[in-house]
Order: sequence, then structure tokens, then C-alpha cells
Amino acid sequence: MSTSIWRQCKSKKRYRNIGEMYRSKKTCERNRGKKLDYYWCEICGGYHLTSVIATEENGYVLKSV
Repeated sequence: MSTSIWRQCKSKKRYRNIGEMYRSKKTCERNRGKKLDYYWCEICGGYHLTSVIATEENGYVLKSV
């Protein structure tokens, strides 16, 4: 596993489930005025928010809900 990927995961907030992530996503979008995307993290087994459009081509693991 790449050290930089682990460092990125460690620096982001981990959401245990999709409901928790969606609630936080809506709040963050309102506060920042910016759309956010999310992705499933294989490293920590949770979800993270990102301002980048999460696609498999960008290296994100997408998990169907």
C-alpha cells in the first residue's frame, strides 16, 4: 500500500455508514457552498468526502448503495 494513500485516508474524516456520510455531506455543502462527492475507502472500510469527482478512472473505489 502506498504511504501517500494511507496518509490521505488518515487525514480525512471516516464515516461508518452511508447515512452518516450523507448527513455530513449536506451540512458541508451548505457551509462551503460547494458540491462534494464521496467514495468507499478500502483502507479503513468507511466513506470519505471529496471535492474531486470520484470515478474509478481517478483511482477511487466506488461502492453501490
